Order: sequence, then C-alpha cells, then structure tokens
Amino acid sequence: MVQIDEKELSLLFQQGIQGNASSFVLLARRLVSRLKKSDPSAAQVLAETLLSMPATTRSVTQPVDADSRRGLLREDASVVLQYEPIWPPEIASKLARVIEERKLATKLRLSNLEPIKALLFKGPPGVGKTMACQWLARELGLPLLTLDLATVMSSLLGKTGTNVRAVIDYGREFPCVLLLDEFDSIAKRRDDDRDVGELKRLVTVLLQAIDEWPSTSLLVAATNHPELLDPAVWRRFDLQLEFDVPSEQAITQFLLAEDVSAAAAKELASSYIGSSYADLRRFVQGARKVAVLSDRPFEEVLAEEGLNAAADSQGSTFLRDVKIRKLAAEGVSHRDIAQQLGISHPTVGRTLKKGTRN
Repeated sequence: MVQIDEKELSLLFQQGIQGNASSFVLLARRLVSRLKKSDPSAAQVLAETLLSMPATTRSVTQPVDADSRRGLLREDASVVLQYEPIWPPEIASKLARVIEERKLATKLRLSNLEPIKALLFKGPPGVGKTMACQWLARELGLPLLTLDLATVMSSLLGKTGTNVRAVIDYGREFPCVLLLDEFDSIAKRRDDDRDVGELKRLVTVLLQAIDEWPSTSLLVAATNHPELLDPAVWRRFDLQLEFDVPSEQAITQFLLAEDVSAAAAKELASSYIGSSYADLRRFVQGARKVAVLSDRPFEEVLAEEGLNAAADSQGSTFLRDVKIRKLAAEGVSHRDIAQQLGISHPTVGRTLKKGTRN
C-alpha cells in the first residue's frame, strides 16, 4: 500500500476544511496518481468520486456588479436547443474529441492526464460559436454560464478586472461550461501604446485565471476578431476551433433540414454562399411567414426573399433569374419585368432564353 506522508495528509484535510476546492482536488489527484500502481481499485474509486462532484455544491453565490447589483453572467442550468446544429467535418471531429475526453476523464486521470479544459472559438458572427458552446453543455449535462459583457465592463478598468475575476472564480466552484463571449474585448493585445496600464493588467489577471481553471469544468472563449487577442492568450487553450460561413454543401444540408425539397435545396444553396447560419435561418423564417400569410409555396417565396435579402451577394443573379422566370410565367411583359426588378430589358430576354436552353 502506498505510504502517505503525514504532512501531505494534513494539508489535504486543511484544504477540505477551509473550503479550498481547487487545492483539495489538486492534492487528491496526486494521491490518486500514487495509488494507481499499488491499489488500482482504490485509485479508480477515488478518481470517480472526484469526477462526480455534484454541481449543486457551491461555496459562493452568483457574482454581481458592486455598484449596479446586476448579475455578471447568465446561467442556464439545463440547455435545450431549438434545433440541432449541422457541423462541418473538421468542427464535428474536434467537438467529438472534447466530449470523449471529458466523458473518459477518469481514465485520463488514472494516467495523471487531464481532459481538455479550455477552448477558443474564432470566426465571424452567426456561424455557430455560441451554438457549439450550448451543444457542449447539453451533451455533457453541465450548466452553461455566459459572461454578461455589458455588465462586466466598466469605465473603471480596475473594477472590470474585479468583475472578470469574480465570474471566473464562481465558475471554478462547480462543474460547468463557462462561455466568455466577445473575448477580444477583455483579452486585447498588450502591445498597444494607446491602452492604459490598467487594461494590460486586466489581461494579465485573465491569463492567470485561465491557467488556474480546473479540468472539472470547461472554459470556452469566443471571438469574432482573433487578430485583436494578446499573443499570450493562444497557448492557454488546449484546442482552437475556427468556424466559418457554411459551404455550399452545408447550406444544402441546412435547407434539407428545413424541409426544402432536394431539388430546390441544391439549386438555392449556391445562391446563399457567403451567408452565415444566422442569415440562413432568418431567410427561411421570413419566407415561411410570407408563404403562410400570402398562401404561396414556401420554396417560391424563399427564392424571392433571398433575392431581396442578398441583392448584393454572390448568389443574387440566380435569385433574380428565378423571379424573372416566375413573372414571365404569370404573363408579365419583358418590359414590365425589367421595370419591376430594376434591370435592363435585354437582360430579361437573355435570362429567359438561357432558361429555355437549359
């Protein structure tokens, strides 16, 4: 049986009595690692006990801003998604890796290893960063905490640092997923001469907090502007995921999931290249409403709504052509079609001839 130093055991008890959860867990993990060779069964039981720390055990209440008394974060005890996300293969594989490591955390800890604990999501708005964080929380069965940036940020930068620290300290108290959205706002580069020293100290506080983040929880930072992040931020994250606007294939899958026919989805997908998932959902929902109110086919309206919403996008020509052919089929003259759509009369003729050849 492994020998436990009396001083080490005393320190373990002290941390538990004082309620210092992070230090207690660290010391307990060392004990589990030492027990693994001499008593694998006991090591397994202790590791599982550490992993099953109840989420309801909290030594602090939810943090609030000292002046406004407003909460510094939003808390969702049980995440429910309105719809199932569609991930590109490279994102899906990385998210699956996170789930696997965290569900098999006991096995990793028996080898003195830790599961992924910090993720960085980067990409333009509306491409699924927040959705991915919600999905992870749901799949792991953990509460989701989201930093309320509007409340955390203060004209007094020292107070902002205090607020950020309070949020992270709260998230360390129990297993959860903590989302630091708009991460670039609080983790800006420290080499900007225009920034005051207090802002640079805020970044330092943040980096230290990430270093101390426990592997029993998952920290996710999301940014639309990765170029603004301090260089020291990048190495703090175990895994980085780059989200982008959906490909034509992904758009087709999205439309199929929205009950668009296979033929229409394939045609319309190329028209929406460059749109985010948020844009696509807005287009689809708008088209559904118009279709219901006007008693018209949904797919027909979707094509027209796309023309109006993405007039300057890469796919606008296709949608314009859809409307031209529709108006012509209704008996509208070429000249009137041109006037309605703000295009030339020859363009209408060429489009209809092209449609005939196809």
